[in-house]
Amino acid sequence: MTDALDGRTAMVTGAGRGIGRGIALELAREGADVAAVDTDSLGSAHNQYGDTEIGGYEAARELEAEIDALGRRSAAYDCDVSDAAAVEEAVEAAIEEFDGIDVLVNNAGIITAGFLGELEEAEWDAVIDVNLKGTFLVSRAVAPHMIDREGGSIVNVSSIAGRMGFGGLAHYCASKWGVLGLTETMAAELARFSITVNAICPGVVETAMWENVLTPFMDRPYEESVDSLIPLGRDQSVEEMGELAVYFASNPNVTGQAVAVDGGALL
Repeated sequence: MTDALDGRTAMVTGAGRGIGRGIALELAREGADVAAVDTDSLGSAHNQYGDTEIGGYEAARELEAEIDALGRRSAAYDCDVSDAAAVEEAVEAAIEEFDGIDVLVNNAGIITAGFLGELEEAEWDAVIDVNLKGTFLVSRAVAPHMIDREGGSIVNVSSIAGRMGFGGLAHYCASKWGVLGLTETMAAELARFSITVNAICPGVVETAMWENVLTPFMDRPYEESVDSLIPLGRDQSVEEMGELAVYFASNPNVTGQAVAVDGGALL
């Protein structure tokens, strides 16, 4: 611990599990209070859990207790980031609870897999709505508050799939490429207000996305995917994503960047 974020509040979307949970915990270890955003229910079953009931808010409540045990304040908010009204409500509640938001991590994301001719329109819409539209909606709600506070940091979670195409993931790749374009545009717009905007591009991280969708779709063991995709021969961790989020959140002179933590996958 370095207390690099001592006295600051971070909002993390998709915080209940996976990369979002890892980022939230790392931010807390570095001194931040955490508003943990996730949802128990989505409007579509097109996601890595294959159900509209995904238990994210329940998981965020469990995370809340872990962060409290670290000596930081935390609160969980049930919010589908693709729902503009729910986003505004969650942001307002967090600002009131913590007296402000200094760091925003747009991590919430879903995935399905299927080749282009097999993708349903509803499947495309669900992935774009959460991954890309959700990043826009939460950023739109938080940015004016950061402008009023004369500073802040926004960290968007993209993917190596936002930098290269993968067969069977047209909708997911499109959403993550869109996040990178949004990141650069936001960085340009918000720089004059001392707000930095950067993106993390994870490589292969053992989360529900791999366990429930990508490994069955590729029809090969997870370890074989790691060996095939990652030159360094090892997968990446949620803790490593958290470490990069801390760096972006604590460095006021880095903005508009997209950094891959991918073991060389993009070489």
